[in-house]
This record gives sequence, structure tokens and C-alpha cells, in this order.
Amino acid sequence: MNFKPWLITLCLLSLALFSLYQYKQLLMSPNAAEQHFEPAATVDAVTVSSISFQKKVQVNGEIKAIKQLELKNELAGKIIKLNLISGSKVFKDQILIEIQHTQEKAQLIAANAQLTLTKNSLTRYKTLKESNEVSQELVDNAESGFATAQSNVILLQDSIAKKIIKAPFDAVVGINELELGQYLDSNTSITTLVGVNDFIWVDFSLPQTYDDLAVNTEVMLSKVGSDELPVRAEVIAINPSLSANSRHLKYRAKVLKSTLPLRPNTLVNVSVPVSASKQQIAIPDLALTHDQFGDYVFVLQPQDDGSYRAKRQKVIVLVRVAEQAIISSGLQNKQIVATDGAFKLQEGMKVFINKLIAD
Repeated sequence: MNFKPWLITLCLLSLALFSLYQYKQLLMSPNAAEQHFEPAATVDAVTVSSISFQKKVQVNGEIKAIKQLELKNELAGKIIKLNLISGSKVFKDQILIEIQHTQEKAQLIAANAQLTLTKNSLTRYKTLKESNEVSQELVDNAESGFATAQSNVILLQDSIAKKIIKAPFDAVVGINELELGQYLDSNTSITTLVGVNDFIWVDFSLPQTYDDLAVNTEVMLSKVGSDELPVRAEVIAINPSLSANSRHLKYRAKVLKSTLPLRPNTLVNVSVPVSASKQQIAIPDLALTHDQFGDYVFVLQPQDDGSYRAKRQKVIVLVRVAEQAIISSGLQNKQIVATDGAFKLQEGMKVFINKLIAD
């Protein structure tokens, strides 16, 4: 019988058992814990602090000129004088358009002559009445004739004035296509006049769910799609009622035109405060981790050997602003929170801090 294969198998089995025994003894030795390797991570961190925070919402606003109107003529006629160059500046009481009024001027001459005649007659009859040489009826008829003549003069003067259209305020003329000699029907839309002022208005609305803003409340304005810094404006008027369609309340703010040189009807972003200012915890946005249950941070707890232990802490985020997260609950001042590299941490993990920032 050949015992050689059995002998080889027995030797291999003995060797394996001996190796297992030696490994177990090694684990049970006093130096085993020192030789065991614990995973660790290196992160940046920040010391938590609070800041003064005021909740704001951003809505759309619209630039409005303080003075703006659509110029129309009340009476028809041919243009005999034209001073409406598109884009030019005009001044208050400057004649913009004069419509032919030759007939009215002629009628006014006759009306003034009639007025003079009736006035003289009235004066003469009053004198004669004092000596009872004429009846009161003649005096009354003279007064009626004089009043009628006055009325005719006033009507003709008004008709002529309506055919001489003047600028109601300093303004810039809108684009128009009028020509000298052109006939205008009554109530024709001539052009738009935009007032020249140091200030402009911004109209915006807020839902009824927010508390009413007070007059003089400061809001911040910025051009849509621009990286320029926002400018300050001040609420000057509040609509007395909500919109029946949207249930929004309309506000008007005033801002210096030199700080926001935009044309009327331009859309702007309006940042509006909707709460009182209060102290809130602020941390870098990259400190947050998220799962289906909410937002979390890793609080780093100092250890005796100079390292830290990661503790996963649930937080409530009020709002994110400019790469910062405003925390309403879950953190306290002076706690240390992992920032850059927080995504690789786990509960209870050993941590070393590469850079600690005092927020």
C-alpha cells in the first residue's frame, strides 16, 4: 500500500492548522490593537458662528417714468408748424405742433369787435337807466348780448389754443412720422413724451401671504441678467387694495436715475425684505449633505490625540444665499463643522483637519 499521498496531505493539514494558531495568537497579543489600522479622512472645517440675517424674496419690477404721456390732438387740421424731432429734448410750454387755425383767428377778430360793441352798448344803457331814460329790459338785453359776445371770444380762443400743442413738461420726444403739411384727424396718437427727471419709479407686487411693507422700506434693485451690484431704492407708495386677479399688493419705489439708468418698462429684479432682522447660524453651502430625510452636516468632536470624530447632525436650512446656508436649527455657535471633503465622512469616522476657518 502506498502511504506517500496520505503523508503529504497530513503534512499540509498540519501546516495550515499551525498557521491559523499563530495568527490567532498574534491577534490576542498586547500589540495587536496597536498594529490594527483605522481609516481616517482629512477635511477643511469651519467654526460655526451667527450673523444678522433678514429674509428676503426676489420679485420682478418694472421701471416707470415719473412723467410720461401719449400726445394726441383734440381737433383736426393741417400741420403748419412742427417741432417734434424724434429723440430730441423739448422744454415745458415749448410749441410742438401748430394746426392751421386761420378761420378761427378771423372769427376771433369778429367776435372781439362784437364784444367791444356790446360792452359799449351795455355801458351806455346803464348810464341812461340811472336817469330812467331807458327801461330795465333794455339793460338786461344789453347784458345778455355782452355775455354772449364774451362766450364767443372764449370759445374761439380755446379752439385756437387746442390747435397749438405745447409741451406740458420737460421731456424727450418719442419716435414719430409726422410731416409738415400733414392732415391730422382728431384724437390722433402723435407721439410719446417721457419726462426728464432725476428719479425714476419701480413698480412691483408681493403676494398677500407677506406682511405689508412700510413706506420708506429699503429694497435692492438690479438689472435682469446683469452682474452689476444692486442699488438701493425706497418705497414711496402702497396701493390701497390688492389686485382682484392675483391677490398681490402693488408697491412703488423711487431710485436715482443716475444709479439705475434704465428706460421705462424695463424689467428689474427687486429684492424685498419680508421679515425682521435676527441672528442666525450661517455655514458654507458645501458643508451640507442631503438624503431623502433632509439636510445634514458633520460636526467634528475633538479627541485627546489631536484628531476629531465625525458626528452626523441633522439641520434645518432656512435659505441658501451667496454660497452660504442659513440654518434655523440643529447647530450652535462654536461647533466645528466639516466643509470641503465632508462628502467622504461617515458617522464616528476619525478625522484630521487640514484648514480650520473661524467663520
